Amino acid sequence: MRAIAFFAGVLVATPSMAAERLIFYTANFPDATSVQLSVLSNSVSQNSDYDFDVAIGLAETDVSGAVRYEDTGKHRARVRCNYPAYVGAEVSHGSSSQPLRTR
Repeated sequence: MRAIAFFAGVLVATPSMAAERLIFYTANFPDATSVQLSVLSNSVSQNSDYDFDVAIGLAETDVSGAVRYEDTGKHRARVRCNYPAYVGAEVSHGSSSQPLRTR
C-alpha cells in the first residue's frame, strides 16, 4: 500500500515531465548493478475506475552510473489510489491487466 501511495504522490507532484526520467523504484544487486523503473508519462485516466494512466520505463546501470541497457518500450499501467489500491499493467500478449502486488 505504501508503494502505491508513493507512486501516486510522485504522479501528482509532477504533472509535466519533459525528457527527464522520474525514477520511482530502484533495485540494487550485489555486483553493483541497479535496475530503475521510471515514469515516462502520466495523465488522468479516461477510465473512471482508475486515477492515472502512466507509461513506465526500465533502465539498467553499472557501478559508475552508466546506462548499460535502456528498454525503449513504454509499458502502460493504470493506477487506482482508493481502496482497493491497484496498479494494473498491460500484458504484452494482449490488453488484459495483471495486478502488481504491494506490501
